[in-house]
Amino acid sequence: MLLSKSLLVALTLLATVSYAQILPTVAKPLQADLKIDTSYDTSTDKTTVRLAPVQISGENGKYRSLHMSPAFTYRGKELRTPDIIDFELRTVIKGRLDTDLYVLFVIDGEKVFLTSNRWAIKRPVPGRVWMGERLVFRMPYETFVKITKAKTLELRFDEVKFSLSEEHLRILRAFAEHMQLSTNPH
Repeated sequence: MLLSKSLLVALTLLATVSYAQILPTVAKPLQADLKIDTSYDTSTDKTTVRLAPVQISGENGKYRSLHMSPAFTYRGKELRTPDIIDFELRTVIKGRLDTDLYVLFVIDGEKVFLTSNRWAIKRPVPGRVWMGERLVFRMPYETFVKITKAKTLELRFDEVKFSLSEEHLRILRAFAEHMQLSTNPH
């Protein structure tokens, strides 16, 4: 009887320790990582406000990861609601980059195509033969507002689909609220 009680206590303790080690990696809310960086450049008299990169997805098709980091810039130091959002997406790809990549934003079922600038990032993961890509979409402020009010947002990279979670949308809403603190819209 004494041996079985000791064994039961030891197994319970082991299970508790193992669960405690796993728990932080399982249920970490994204919004806890919400960070908005603001920087002012005296030489250009411009302020840039950027959401620190947030991971949208891990493994999906040939993609190893996808992160978003929207930003906007305005003249001076007084916060202003922007006309354009630079909606940045960063990917890590297993293999080569496609020369013709078609990216589509699907906002509550409505397909929105935006032009982008693209840059390759060589070996974004040391020791791997993977490539990275930085895509910056010039998004009208009204489109960004539509995203923040959406129930669903999906990004399509050719045939590969990435669905943003409710937590991702909450993060984008928090970023939009930061923009609306301005007393001088546009």
